Amino acid sequence: MKVVKDGNININLIVEGEGLGELKFGLQREDVTSLLGEPDEKESFSYTDSEEDETESWHFDELELSLGFDKEDDWRLVTIAITSADYQFLDFTPIGLSKEEFKSKLKDKGVDDLGFDDLSSSENPSHELIFSDKLGMNFWFDEDSLSEVQWSPHFIDDDTVKWPELK
Repeated sequence: MKVVKDGNININLIVEGEGLGELKFGLQREDVTSLLGEPDEKESFSYTDSEEDETESWHFDELELSLGFDKEDDWRLVTIAITSADYQFLDFTPIGLSKEEFKSKLKDKGVDDLGFDDLSSSENPSHELIFSDKLGMNFWFDEDSLSEVQWSPHFIDDDTVKWPELK
């Protein structure tokens, strides 16, 4: 998949800790708008009562892409989530894989720190999460099929983000 905006912008490769192709963690909202255009939807919310925890989430429907920007990080890009099989991770397409297929592919790549949470509910009876702290990634499964990949930049310590180099 290529996004075209003032030329070809390649955003099909998931790179843990870095971003999505040319869409890098640490970009300002204006930079993302110049790359992708305006999002279809913007949401603002806070995970706590503190104004410093304000987050803005952008959704690009056609790309099946969501981006998160946090006030405490000067509104830089801090999270990416995808739901389309058009995106690649390492050398495979993760969306649509079963848990066993996915875990096997990660094991083949040397990823051995996978955790698991069963987050099933009456609304989502088969909602499960596989995560890797080493990768800084969450992999969401519904009905034994990978439905969403979420990731963020790596951290130097609990409070310090390791921002990728921006060109």
